[in-house]
This record gives sequence, C-alpha cells and structure tokens, in this order.
Amino acid sequence: MKKVPPFLILLFFFSACARINNSVQKEFGDDSNYFLALQASENGKEDEALRLFKIARKKGSRLIARRSAEALTMLGSVKERVSSSVFLAENYGDDAALALACRELFQHGEFVSIIKLTDKCSLESSKNEIIKYRMQSLAQKKDSRFEAEFFKWFVSRPLSSEHLETYGTYTAYLNEKNRNIDAESEKFQKNLNKRSLLESQLAPVNGNEDDKKSERLAIEPEGGFETLLDALQEAENPEKTIIDYRILVYHRSYIPAFSQIDKIFTTYENRGDEIDNQLLSDIGKATLYGTNDYFASARKFDRMAANLSREKAYYAYFYAARLYDKAGRYPAQTVSRFRSALESTDEPMQFDNCLWYLLNFQLRTSTDDIISTLTKYGSQIHDSEYFDDFFESLSILLLSSHRWQDFFKVWRQTNSNFSDYTAGKYAYISGRLIEEGLAQGTDDLKTRQALEAFTEVLNKPSSLYYKVCAMERLNVSDPELIKSYLFKKGIPNAEIEDRGAGRLLEGYAAFGFPQRLYSEWLANRKNFSIEDSIKVSNFLSKCAENNKDAVYDVQSLRIAARCFESALGETPEELLKLNFPRFYRTFIDKACKDFNLPEYLIYALVRSESFFDAGVTSNAGAMGLTQLMEGTADDEARKLKIGENYDIFDPETNIRMGSHYLASMIERSEGNNELLALYAYNAGLTNVRNWGKRFRNDWAATGRPAHKPVGISMDLFLESLPFAETREYGRKVIAAAAMYAYLYEGKLPGDTVRELMY
Repeated sequence: MKKVPPFLILLFFFSACARINNSVQKEFGDDSNYFLALQASENGKEDEALRLFKIARKKGSRLIARRSAEALTMLGSVKERVSSSVFLAENYGDDAALALACRELFQHGEFVSIIKLTDKCSLESSKNEIIKYRMQSLAQKKDSRFEAEFFKWFVSRPLSSEHLETYGTYTAYLNEKNRNIDAESEKFQKNLNKRSLLESQLAPVNGNEDDKKSERLAIEPEGGFETLLDALQEAENPEKTIIDYRILVYHRSYIPAFSQIDKIFTTYENRGDEIDNQLLSDIGKATLYGTNDYFASARKFDRMAANLSREKAYYAYFYAARLYDKAGRYPAQTVSRFRSALESTDEPMQFDNCLWYLLNFQLRTSTDDIISTLTKYGSQIHDSEYFDDFFESLSILLLSSHRWQDFFKVWRQTNSNFSDYTAGKYAYISGRLIEEGLAQGTDDLKTRQALEAFTEVLNKPSSLYYKVCAMERLNVSDPELIKSYLFKKGIPNAEIEDRGAGRLLEGYAAFGFPQRLYSEWLANRKNFSIEDSIKVSNFLSKCAENNKDAVYDVQSLRIAARCFESALGETPEELLKLNFPRFYRTFIDKACKDFNLPEYLIYALVRSESFFDAGVTSNAGAMGLTQLMEGTADDEARKLKIGENYDIFDPETNIRMGSHYLASMIERSEGNNELLALYAYNAGLTNVRNWGKRFRNDWAATGRPAHKPVGISMDLFLESLPFAETREYGRKVIAAAAMYAYLYEGKLPGDTVRELMY
C-alpha cells in the first residue's frame, strides 16, 4: 500500500461531512471508485453507484473489492442482484459471504442456486444462518435430502433461533407429505376392496392368470402395496419425536421433557443408532431439572455410563455428578463422577466445563480439596479466562476465612494455567500477604519473596490495576521503567501483511463516512495494526469534538480500550491517552475547582461509571455520565439550586451533580477517605460503614497492628469486599485515576495509588 501523505491524514480532523477533492481521489486510485459509489448511492444515483462498485470489485484492493461485491448484492435489477450474490459466494466462499449471498438469493426465490452453493457446507459446523437457507430451499424444491439433513442439523449441535425458525418449514413439509399419504391410504383401501372383488370374480370365470394380473396392476399404486404400507408406517416419524424433544429442552420445559426420556431411548433403539451427544446432554438437563429423585436418577446415569463409549460416557458421568450434588448427601460420589467425566473427554470445552463445576462444588466443601484438584488438573485448563470467576470466588473465600497460606499455595504451588488477569491478581495479593506476615511463602527472605511477586506482576501482561499497585509497592520512579511496565505487554504481534483493512478505514475517513468506521473496525479488528486503530480512534474523537456527537466519543474510547487490552508489544503513548481521554474537559475542570476535587478522580469516575456515554442508563436505573439514580439526582438538584426541570442526561448538569455528590461522600467517609467515598458512591454509604466496622473487628482478632481506616490495609480490604461489582469498580477507578494523573499531570502512578490507598 502507498503511504498516505500528511495532508490526507489531516482530513481526519475535519468535519465528518467533508467531501473529497481531486487530490484525495488521485491518492486512493482505483479504490476511490468504492467511496465514490457510496456517495452516489447516498445521493440516489443508483446507476452511477452500480458502475463504480463494479469497477471497484474488479480493480480495488482486497477488502475494498469485497465490500464492493457485497454492496452489489443489494443494487440493480433482480437479475443483477442474483448474479452479484452468486459471484460473492463463489469468489469469497467464507461463512460471512455465503450468508449474505443466501439471504439475498432467498428473497428472490433462487432456491436451486442456494442448494448448489451450500452443497459442501457442514451441517455440524457451518453458520446456522446458511444452513437455515439451505433447509428452506430444499423444502421449497421438495428435495428428497431435506428430512435427513434437517434431522442431522437438529441433533448435531446446540439449538439456535435459526433451528426454531426452520421448524415451521419442517412441520409444513411433513404435513403435506402426510396428506399425500392419507390420500394414498384412502385410495389403497378402495383398491384393496376392489382387488378382493376381482379375485373372487375373476377366478371362477376363466382362471386366466394373465388377465387377473393385468387387472390387478391397473389398481395397484406405483411400487406396489408393500411400498405404500412402508410409507404409512414411516408417517409415525420417530425423527420428529426426537426433534420435538430437543425443542422442549431448549424452552426449559424440563418436567414434560423428563417424562419423555424413556421414549427417546426406545426411539433410538428402534432406529438401531447410538444416541447423539446433544441428546445425551439434553437428557441430562431434563433429568437435573425435571426429576424429583436426584439419587435414583444419579444411579441411573451411573448404569448408563457403563454401556456407553468413552466419548458419550462423559455426559453420563457429568450429570451423575451434578445429580449426586443436588441429592445433597453424597460428596464422595459427586467428586468421583466429576473426575470420571474429566478422564472421559478429550474435548477442551467439556474438560473446562466439568472442572469448573467440580471446583465450584469444592468451594462449598473444602479448600484443601480445591488445592488438590488444582494441583492435579490446573495445568490442563484450556480456556484460562473461563475460570476467572471461580478464582475470584476462591480469593474471597480464602481471604475472608484467613486461609492466607492457602492463597499462596494456590498461586505458587498448584501450577494452574491462570489467565493474565488472575495471575497478576494472585501474584500481587500473595506478595502483600507475605509483606504483612500473613503468609510464609518459601524459605527465602520475606522481603525478597514479596519483591519477586510484585516484579512478576510488572513483567507479565497482568491487569493495569495490579501493575500500578505493584509500582507503588516497589516505589518505581524511573521514567523509563514506568514506560516499559505500562507501554509493553508480552510478545509483539506479527506484522500485518495485508494493509487492505487499514486502507478501507482511511478511505472512510477521507471521503466523509465516519458512521461506517466503528462497525468496520469491529468486523475486522484482528486485521488492523495498532497504528490503524489509533488513527480511527483519533479521527472519531475529532469528529465528536467538531460535530458535538457523543456517539463518536464512545466509539473512539471503545476502540482504544479494546486495542489496549488485546495489543501485545510496544504500546504508543497516544493509544494510552485515547484510552484515557478527557472528554467534557470544560465541565469537569469547573466542577473539580468548585468542589475541591482532583481532576484525575472525576475523569476516572466518569470513565468507570459510564465510559463517557452521556445517554446511558444502567439496569438499576442509574443515568448519565456519572450514573446518578433519580432520587440522588433530585437531592443534588435541590442542594445545587439547579431547579426541578433539569435534564439528567445533559453532560454539564450530570457532571456537576455527580461531582458534588462524591464530594459529600468524602466528607461523610471515615477520615475523609476518597477511596471509601468511591465505594460509597457505588454501593451506598451504609454498606461501606458496616464493612469498615466488621473488618476492624475481624482484624483486631488477629492480634496484628491495625491499619487506618478499616483495620486491614486498603488493598486487601478491596479484595475482601462482599460485592463483586464494588470490587471491580474499585480496581477500575484506582487504575484509571493513576493513569489520568500520570498522563496529564506527570504524577507517578505509585504516588496516586498511595494517596488513595494509604
């Protein structure tokens, strides 16, 4: 790709409505046809758009040619759209292209084309939308493959909305088939009577067998009476029984589904087939939530496991374990069956799911058993992030029950495959427990072990919160060290060979289509370089600044945040600033001055509460940038004399009320502590006061010197809070505050953490 010159990049800062000049068109060469086609389409010039899209499809760079091919499926005459849809499917062939093509072809009744294009698709793994169109097309053409393929699709994978949409087509197909069979049946009965009459009439007269055979053939159906009898028996349709059962389980109608289990097994026995895995899973769910006798059902699954292949025995063992668990008095059997299930599968998702259930069961029984299980199976975890919630629950359990040494064992001795987040969390907390003398660690000096733990947090791609906390503990002040810890994560990404995706984004910006940038970035984010993402985020931020459109602010931040979380290697400082922007700066600066608050704290609060989305409303009813409940907003409006007719979604009003409310929480918190005030902002002042009192009493029982203001140190207090939402909120705000102070005030991250924590 040609390097885009500086004057073009400057277009990123202009209005989203800016139109192009000849220099821009010349810079993009053949690719400009795509963007000009978009403009023509917007202006209602369909013929011109068609012409330009066709040129771009032929001459444009890879991704722009594809987008042109996609656009052509929705323009022109029916014949042109059909032709373009077939072209898209045949030339690109992936699920996204095939789904778009089938969608368009189906609208125009091109069922034969859909069948041909999808002949090689997998019923077990291709996109469900594609298979839906294939099934509907087969039914429309009365293709003999329909019933068998529909059944296989229905039983080989988890049900989806596409399955349910196509079920009506299936039943209509069967009803028509049965009507034909009913008509043949009536004809069969009449002909059978006529045949009997012929037999009685013809035989005595002349006994001419050739004449009798001729008369008989005239009234027999094609294929003979035996073929018709077979068709009548098939009208019972055992496949539909299985399909209907799956739908019952999908809709969580577990009690009626449970009553049908024996019938399902009988159906498979009569078919002479081994029961499908998805059916075994459904039977397990129906039993788990539909039975009244968990123990008897568990025993039944035990017996079932002995007669199944290893692959299928997994389901029997897994649900036997869960049924023994629900029976309530059989912990040994529960653990045993979970372990049998783990030994019966080679599928990563099944293994992780089973281990997750086993570990969560052991949260209710024994932390020693958890450590034993992690020691045996923890290194085999496949999707480490799947276990983050378990390790969060385990952390709370171990800290609240003073099992500090066990916390260290989980981190250092089980060899578990932690996610980056959990690894950083357990390393940091273990270091702090060693520092506080709560965990012994190994035989090395306490200080050395703590230093090693904090250094591990900084040298690995752990969460930003634990990084800034580790910087505080290690007193990191060297500018280059801080940059290396904040701006580098893991091994750099491989160089992206195809810059076509970035070229497309640059074109959207230069030709005035900002509304397309975010969706395109989401669709292709794995193909963008970090430089591409920074350009897009920066451009959207400038669009919002010039057009006063908050939608672009939020999109800019989302791109920067996702890019920062996933990027490896060197992170440009510009990306950090885009990830921690200062939107609504005028309003925030004024509120902070009026209520004597540090700016970094309000920026961190707004980012954590609403992600700078001025129009957002939470599930609990909190509204606007600072997420105020209606009652709180009314109180603040009275105190600030804003008046009754305020707009809670107005950024200036919302920021002013939220800042004043936080300032009042600080005044009412123990020791005017800003961090406790933030917890109160999230969970309520009464809850925070009760937590502080409980922790002071609990810590006093240890006989160790007390920390202010809650007895235990503030970082361990945060990790022990009973509300998961407040724990996560605290981490977000502290990390964001440290970054805002560092990026815009030149303050060391450790200093900001120290001000908030100690």
